[in-house]
This record gives sequence, C-alpha cells and structure tokens, in this order.
Amino acid sequence: MEQEKEIKQEIKQKKSNKLFELFLMLLFIGLAVGYFFYVKGMVKPIVSINGTELTVNMTVQELLDAGFTVGDSIVGSGDLDLDAQPQIPGESYTSAFYYVYTKDQNGYDEYANIVFHVFNKDVNSVDFKDSQIYAYRYDPSFELSKATVLINGIDFAGLSKGEAIVALEELGVKFEAEDKEEFMNGESHIIFGKSGDYSYIIETDIHEDVVTNIEAKRNV
Repeated sequence: MEQEKEIKQEIKQKKSNKLFELFLMLLFIGLAVGYFFYVKGMVKPIVSINGTELTVNMTVQELLDAGFTVGDSIVGSGDLDLDAQPQIPGESYTSAFYYVYTKDQNGYDEYANIVFHVFNKDVNSVDFKDSQIYAYRYDPSFELSKATVLINGIDFAGLSKGEAIVALEELGVKFEAEDKEEFMNGESHIIFGKSGDYSYIIETDIHEDVVTNIEAKRNV
C-alpha cells in the first residue's frame, strides 16, 4: 500500500515537472517572439553618402574602410590624425563632433555635411578607431557640399517639419504627442522621434519651415 502511494506521488511529481518545463518553454518562445518583433520593428539609422551606407554601431575603422576620412571642422580636409586621438574610456561616450569627408568628382576632399559621435561599450579603453559610432548629425541646409546624403532613404534637403515627420513615420518612427511639441533652442525648433533603441531628432528654423539638422542615433 505504501509502495503504491509512493508510485502515485512519483507520477504526480513527474507530471508537475513536465508542466513546469512546458511553461518555461512557452515562456521562452513568447519572449523570443516578442524580442524578434521588437527588433524587427525598430528603424535602425542608415546614412547613405553618395550611395555608400553607414550605420550606427559601426566602428570608425569601418567608416575609413568604406572610403571616407575624418576632419576636425567643416573647413580644410579629412586629414585628422586618428592615431593621435585619445583613447575612449571604458563604458563611455563622447559628445565631440567628428566631420566626415568624401571625395568630389576631381578627387579632392569634400565635407559631406555629416558629423558623428562615438562610444565604447567595453569595460576597457579602446583606440579611437576601434570605438563605435552611435550618432550621425546631418545638415541638409549646408549649400557648399555637393554630396548626396540620405537617411533611411530620405532626402531631407528642403523638407518642412511636417514633411520630415511624415517621411519618418511612414518608416515606423513614432512621434508621440509630447514629442511633437516643439521647444525652442536659439533659432531652432526641436522635435523628437523614437523607434526602439533609436532616436531621430529634427531641427527646423524658427523663421523658415525647413529642416536645418537631423540627428539619427542609438540611445546609449
């Protein structure tokens, strides 16, 4: 009788274990599916300069390998000595501007209207060229450069605030009601859009309804 009771208890325990395992499996599947659709739904910034694509999270070395150079201003050339740049400390990011240069039709350096910021997610310091780019900032109103710049396939040159918002919303960027509310920063209105781990910041001139800057970045 006692042995029969123990057998029933063992069977009951095995059923309980199987139900728990099934619950864990379903939970894992649910989390995996949710994460898949979360990531799939994010609009990751892709910057195209004369047809060559740059992304957030790429390293500065990868930008160089794509054929671009880096300068320290919009005047001059992309001749910044990257080997002389200080290392990026561990788990940190910088707000310093680095200017992207490309080549014009004659092979001369041309500022591409794009600046970027870098970060280092590792614990240890890394060389500047091994740091990652977390933000691109584009000035479509800068008239001296002839470089063709698109952000996620959108040409922001000449777009109004409303047109820029609609273009990004069509890609899936969310502009919540409070983010559409403008606040003034000197001569600019600033509007924020979000898409998962990424943000899109639109600046427009307060005197003319035209995009003067757009920043596409990873939230770090």
